[in-house]
Amino acid sequence: MDKPTRSYRKFAALSGRRTLVLGMCVIASLAGPATHARAATPVIPIHLTTNDQIYEVSVSGLRSYIESIKATEPQLYAQLAPDVAHLEARRTAALAVLVTGLVAGVASSVYAFTGRSNCPEPSITDPNFAADSAAWGQCDQNNINKSATFLFIGMAAAAVGGFGAFAIYPSRSDLLEVVNENNRLGPSPLRLNLGYDPTHQYAFAGAALSF
Repeated sequence: MDKPTRSYRKFAALSGRRTLVLGMCVIASLAGPATHARAATPVIPIHLTTNDQIYEVSVSGLRSYIESIKATEPQLYAQLAPDVAHLEARRTAALAVLVTGLVAGVASSVYAFTGRSNCPEPSITDPNFAADSAAWGQCDQNNINKSATFLFIGMAAAAVGGFGAFAIYPSRSDLLEVVNENNRLGPSPLRLNLGYDPTHQYAFAGAALSF
């Protein structure tokens, strides 16, 4: 092969490598912002506000609010406190039901394996080999049935605990009933701010709703 041909092939190989590296850099630069954009999808915040004070839309947020008016508006506090205490009791009960269901589910699932009976395999020289083999097989079958039963009980207990907690836990409408009561009885209404993050002073098409 003559020298010009070898030089041309060497130049083509180097050009190909540079093109490949450049293409990979371009792909990385394009994929980077797209991945970052997906990871940075904003979560629309929701808050309760009144008199430049901000509270979470939760049972804890309502508790913080009524504690803030306890000294300045004792009558309104006395009317709202029982409702908030009722929501707190429901929250506590829901957590208790959830924990009970999970603990019972885990305990039953563990017992499904630790509660198995010991089934010794009969020796081939056993004079009662046939009867002992049948007993061994029945013991294994009982262990299988026991494991399946307690696994099912464990999953059922966990599921019942989860559904029970969901049913008992205060819903958004329960919280808004207290907000509505406050706005009917109190001088300063609570407003529901949608799409505004007070910690970063950033709005996502924000709106304020009064009840």
